[in-house]
Amino acid sequence: MGFVEDLTNKVRDYLSGDYEIVETKGIPSVDNVSHGKKAKKINLCAFSIDLRKSSDLLVQHQKQTAGKIHKAFLAVASSVVLKYGGKIRSFQGDSILVFWPANLKSQIMDAVRAAMAINWFLSSKLSSLFEKYSKLDYGIGIDWGEVFIVRAGISRDSNNNDLVFIGKCVNLAVAIANQAKAPENIEVSLSVYNNLEDSHKYATKNNNKVNMWNDGIVVWNNKRYDTKLTNYYWGL
Repeated sequence: MGFVEDLTNKVRDYLSGDYEIVETKGIPSVDNVSHGKKAKKINLCAFSIDLRKSSDLLVQHQKQTAGKIHKAFLAVASSVVLKYGGKIRSFQGDSILVFWPANLKSQIMDAVRAAMAINWFLSSKLSSLFEKYSKLDYGIGIDWGEVFIVRAGISRDSNNNDLVFIGKCVNLAVAIANQAKAPENIEVSLSVYNNLEDSHKYATKNNNKVNMWNDGIVVWNNKRYDTKLTNYYWGL
């Protein structure tokens, strides 16, 4: 069978009939999802962080300096999300996509806590180190919902296949991260906010209880979605 015929038959098979879908509670590894017409279904919290105006760094600085800034930024983000139980599933230049299982409210709150810890590192604890080169701006977007996970790419070739996470919450989290910026670097969907306990919603200011979050809007797929934004952070 020739290359063209083989690929045509494979596409025809993928696009016809039903997939075998298995519900799961934990985020699978590549080896836990088979090739072919099989998928995993899971509730996930999707977390996206994106460095604002990263292309400007290449204009303002030498390539080596821009690389240092990118690497340090990604080191902070990836280390913190792992500390709070997140599973990193992709690096894309200046951004990271992370997932938590969303079977419990506490797992959604872990994602928000990670966002606030990153905000502390980048906006307070380590800001002077970055500002020797450039003042960082970034956006963090979080949503949750049902996700289908399929294994895509070339079978029997570990360098050319990976898991693909398909669900509205993934796209919406990325869209939110793409617009979030200082002074409110963290932005979450309303459904994430509604799953937060008071410890993640309110702070005390001048002996008064205040909401840490402001109202926002994100437009995705020609629809408007309510969001919540904050500039609050938690130190470690």
